[in-house]
Amino acid sequence: MRRYVVDASVILKWVAGDEREPDQDKALKLLNTWVEGDTELSAPALWQYEVGNFLGRALPEVAAEKMDLLLNLNIKSVDLTDSIFRRCFNWMREEKVSFYDVSYLAVAFEIEATLITADETFVKKMQKTDCICLLKHLDLASI
Repeated sequence: MRRYVVDASVILKWVAGDEREPDQDKALKLLNTWVEGDTELSAPALWQYEVGNFLGRALPEVAAEKMDLLLNLNIKSVDLTDSIFRRCFNWMREEKVSFYDVSYLAVAFEIEATLITADETFVKKMQKTDCICLLKHLDLASI
């Protein structure tokens, strides 16, 4: 079974986008493979706060409903560990990235998964690692 970590940029495509949203179809396909039991999806607990912040600001009228839907998916939440935060601090120093952004990648390393993100800037900064995949490059045939 393929293991993926999804970040807020992917999770939001499940509830906040429309058919014009770039790569929303790939994000939904990834979600469907998880619902069908073909993949495992995880994320740091941080995702709930990042997504909640976006929904509350951008879609305040439906934020609670959309957040409820996402929480009911029961994405596997990974707590912060010593090895995760140390890896985050190291990458922050080396690559000049935020703890928030790099925490998703550190979780992917921790659980031996691949991070799926729609954040092209972050992928360019972290391209030295092979456990990150830009959503638009996700090979859906391999899932």
